Amino acid sequence: MPGNLMKILLKMKLKWIQQFIMCIGFLPLAGLTEENRLAGIFPERIRTIALVAPASPGSSTQKVDRGIALLEKSGIRVKTMPNARIGEPAGYTSIPVGKRVADLEQAWLDPEVDLILCIRGGAGTSDILERLDWDKLRTRPDLPVLGFSDITALHMAMLKEKAGHPYASPSLLALLSADNDSLKSIHAILNGKPVSPVPLIPLRAGKASGVALAGHLRLLDTLNRSRFRPETQDRVIFIECPDLTPPRAQQALERLRKSGFFDSCAAVVFGRLSNCGDQEETVMRSFADSVNCPVYMGFPYSHTPRNQMIDLRGKVVIGADGMLYR
Repeated sequence: MPGNLMKILLKMKLKWIQQFIMCIGFLPLAGLTEENRLAGIFPERIRTIALVAPASPGSSTQKVDRGIALLEKSGIRVKTMPNARIGEPAGYTSIPVGKRVADLEQAWLDPEVDLILCIRGGAGTSDILERLDWDKLRTRPDLPVLGFSDITALHMAMLKEKAGHPYASPSLLALLSADNDSLKSIHAILNGKPVSPVPLIPLRAGKASGVALAGHLRLLDTLNRSRFRPETQDRVIFIECPDLTPPRAQQALERLRKSGFFDSCAAVVFGRLSNCGDQEETVMRSFADSVNCPVYMGFPYSHTPRNQMIDLRGKVVIGADGMLYR
């Protein structure tokens, strides 16, 4: 974009900048203020977003308020479910199961809601899965539901129950620190546009293609022993985990491998195994030596600002050059 045009835009009122962005698409963050960092990310068809907390509530009221303000400044109407902001004592989740179920179903079945955005992950999403009315939720098979980490449990259940459209994506709180590439990936995927290719590091090289599956390693391991075990045939499986130590990460991967979880998948792509420290790559390479499919590392999928959206219905291609295309 020519420098003079950018200078003119920066002098315009915020609402005119927003309208301009909505017309031409998402702009890089350079030149925009931090308070306008979410402008233009969501497609024009996304007018109302519901905020829910299927796991833990927002850990900081101030951060939740800031996230809501940024969404509203981008032109989005925000509906925050009654128990999503501040929970009441209920053990490690802070929100009783029944209230989390009620919040999610209220948001899901509201015809005005165009997209559900989880405030954060945390713990406890698995507790609500058997209590949700999946017959009702299946009436909106294409409703976008965004989140990651503990929200893996909800996403896997959605795939099994064929309800809603799951996206592994930064939550509301994670959007506050997401980097430019991560924000651009959200814009591109929700608008049905190609995402910039991502170079991967081969651990077991090979071309691959398939529909994406993405989740927190600990949750995938747990759900693999439940009725919500995801179908993995011909899937490109993305894995991240912020909390398992090297021995526990290896054990989880080995349990999944022995169960046949990876037997017919197209490929495995690691994001970060952040709590593995300097043994992170060792854990990944050990796993790669134990399977027959292509295995890569280096995808920006993690509990860090580098956390690109993954469409759990979208096709992924890994070329001979190790580039990942979506």
